[in-house]
Amino acid sequence: MIAFFYKNSPHIAMKIIENIAKGVIILKIITILLVICFFLFGCASEVTTNEVNDLKSLTENMDQTEETTNVSKNTFPLTIEDYIFDDFSKPEEVQVEDKKIYYLALGDSLTRGVGDEEHKNGYTKRLAEKLEQWTNVSEVILDNRGKRGRRSDQLLALLEKGHYDSELRNSELITLTIGGNDIMKVVKQDLFELKKEAFDKELVKFRERYDQIMEEIRLRNPDVPIVVIGLYNPFSMITDEITDLESIITEWNQTIEDISNQYENACFVDVEDLFDSNANLVYHTDFFHPNGYGYTIMTERIVSMMKSCHIEEQSDGLILFD
Repeated sequence: MIAFFYKNSPHIAMKIIENIAKGVIILKIITILLVICFFLFGCASEVTTNEVNDLKSLTENMDQTEETTNVSKNTFPLTIEDYIFDDFSKPEEVQVEDKKIYYLALGDSLTRGVGDEEHKNGYTKRLAEKLEQWTNVSEVILDNRGKRGRRSDQLLALLEKGHYDSELRNSELITLTIGGNDIMKVVKQDLFELKKEAFDKELVKFRERYDQIMEEIRLRNPDVPIVVIGLYNPFSMITDEITDLESIITEWNQTIEDISNQYENACFVDVEDLFDSNANLVYHTDFFHPNGYGYTIMTERIVSMMKSCHIEEQSDGLILFD
């Protein structure tokens, strides 16, 4: 019974044990008095051997109870935690792993970050920092495969040869900038006598290559979100007049957007208006590539469009914007 109280009501159990201990002392005193009475004053005419043995047995049992009391006092729970977890196993600590994503950046000098005096790889490192700051992702592992001067035909050849197979399979976010050097190829061919027909002819080839690039990516990773970034007209800062080149850039951007719309989990980002002049000092000193501020506002546009494109859903909850 004492064990029952000790388990369920330890304070009551201790009271009972203390009272028993007091009873032991009293019985010892009574026993001594009786012995004195028996042998010195003849309080009883006869004391049988059995009665004496019973008295000794009772005293020994009380001594054992007192020893149990002392042991109980020494082993009694001393902390609140002991009271709570005395009869229950302690809960296991839950290990929560940090969320990390592998971000693959493909493309040309814009992806490489040419012109960025802050040395943040253009928009790519800025985007990685924004994702770490604004989302539930603890770390973004950036793999920047951009190269200055790269055209769509060169990127497509690398993809077809399996140059990025492992990176594509492991990627959880992909960004792509390509096409600017395809346009510059036409410009360089006839710089002083540009004709729209030459750009239209190249656009047909570019459309086919861009579609193949998207297909190659999807063959290796069917679900990864792909952020495709449009083109801008670097010559707009030279003149404020509406030129054929501006309409050409718009047409090429429309082609990129149309192709991206054909693929699930693909998001088109239009940046043409961000660089239509240098009023906000967005260009590098080469007057062709963005500077640090230009890449910063470019990154802000990318993040904004990622939200509009519901990248949260496309990433299966991996990228969750606050």
